[in-house]
Amino acid sequence: MSTKPARLVVVCCAMALLWTVSTIRPAFALGPKSPEVQQIVKAANAYLVREGSHPRIGGKSVIALALMKSGTAKDHPKIKEAIAACQQFAQKVPEYKHDVVYDAGLALIFLCELDPDTYHQEIDNLVKFFVQIQKPHGGYGYQEKETGDNSMTQYAALGLWLANENHFEVPIESIAGLTNWIMAVQDPSGAFGYQGNISPVGRPRVNQAEIRPSLTTAGLCSLYVSADALDMSNRRKNVDSELPSGFVEVTADERAERIKKARSLVNREALASVKKMGNAWIDANIKFEGNRWPFYFLYALERYKAFYELDLGQPDPNPVWYNEGFKYIKSMVHENGSVRATDEGPPVGTAFAILFLVRGTAETIKKHVKTFDNGLLAGGRGLPDDLSAAELRNGKIVNTKEIPETQKFLEMLQQDDGSLDDLVDADMTFDLSLTGRDREIALQAVRRKLRNGSYAARLMAVRAIRDAKDFESVPALIFALSDPDPRIAIEARDTLRFISRKIDGFGMSSDMNPMKRDAAISQWKDWYKSLRPNARFID
Repeated sequence: MSTKPARLVVVCCAMALLWTVSTIRPAFALGPKSPEVQQIVKAANAYLVREGSHPRIGGKSVIALALMKSGTAKDHPKIKEAIAACQQFAQKVPEYKHDVVYDAGLALIFLCELDPDTYHQEIDNLVKFFVQIQKPHGGYGYQEKETGDNSMTQYAALGLWLANENHFEVPIESIAGLTNWIMAVQDPSGAFGYQGNISPVGRPRVNQAEIRPSLTTAGLCSLYVSADALDMSNRRKNVDSELPSGFVEVTADERAERIKKARSLVNREALASVKKMGNAWIDANIKFEGNRWPFYFLYALERYKAFYELDLGQPDPNPVWYNEGFKYIKSMVHENGSVRATDEGPPVGTAFAILFLVRGTAETIKKHVKTFDNGLLAGGRGLPDDLSAAELRNGKIVNTKEIPETQKFLEMLQQDDGSLDDLVDADMTFDLSLTGRDREIALQAVRRKLRNGSYAARLMAVRAIRDAKDFESVPALIFALSDPDPRIAIEARDTLRFISRKIDGFGMSSDMNPMKRDAAISQWKDWYKSLRPNARFID
């Protein structure tokens, strides 16, 4: 009996299976690095480089953020234009009028993403703005209205989260108030509307107006962002420390106590209920066609999903919402790279599309929540042991001795047994690849070495602070200005000038004239206290 028909059937079935798998694979593998996604992103980026402009601070900020997230250099004229506008806007606490919350929120997000250390003064002013203008109920909105506005609040929430993650002084009580307001303005269906109608505590939810997917994703995004700032899911406690053994926190963690107190103001059961109902509404009602402000919606959706994944503790391996969003954007792309954004306008709509496609918020979360590199100091991977020809090129160490990774460097600093001596003359960049409390504990150890370390440890401590651009270490640097070794004092002086962006500082020449040095120390203290009124200095 011939087996050819059976073989033919098997072969045909196998080919059909292979065809099916090859057909559906792109839908499962689609992501920011997929060629078809990159093609749209590159064209959209080119469009923004050519024609991306907007009269408002918020528009300039989101366009610059999209350019930056899609590969444009930070010194590009379009980005520099946005920086200059944000600096002028936030050179002092902005005036609260009409819908300026949009501008302040997007400017805060942009500057925190761009360089929180270089623009710390502007960020400080924007944080103060949001603290001062927060509505009594906890939300944010139009100056002339008592109601909170879900559309505006989403940008305030993310901006404050970023500022908080970058160690700016964000009152945790304000975050708790924001969280409670979002919970109080959820519709009985689980959705969110435009201007929030507050439900009294302990009473049934009241109906909300202008419910739609874009505002529901905005409300849920704000909720997940603010709840994460309060660590309501305890994710920070569940992360193993990346510090060397023996590193302990030596100062009272006042911020942790404040978070604990603020968390007590938020009902955990109610929070879980709001999340569950909101997620269910999105699952049942999400759509990608026929939305008002569709690209604004897509950016809100990406932010919501990024923080939703963070809350779950794992990314979605097959984000159907991303695939559908990509299809919609692809269908709306013009030949010039822009998207057909009737509501948002082409520049802002295109910027929102880019931020969705590159998963901009997810990438930001990775930077702040989890470090994926190996923590090497710049250029430390795979370099020769011989240090005879150390050289830095474009931030990479070439043909130099091996540079210790973060953990090893901290151990060497802690032991202070002479092992740092060989690094004193090497020109290198330090990267304390740590986040959250680990970073703060490490910096505390670094600062302590300015008081009781060897010459090499003190010098390397100053350099580590310099490259961390740690504004909270300014009091320790001011103390180092009085170091008996003039080399340490000069290094501290130059680091203060770098961190503060005061190129000339407050004098203090290299001759170490005692009177000039004392005058410079006094002026540095006055300057820092003008920004941190409660600052304490080392005697």
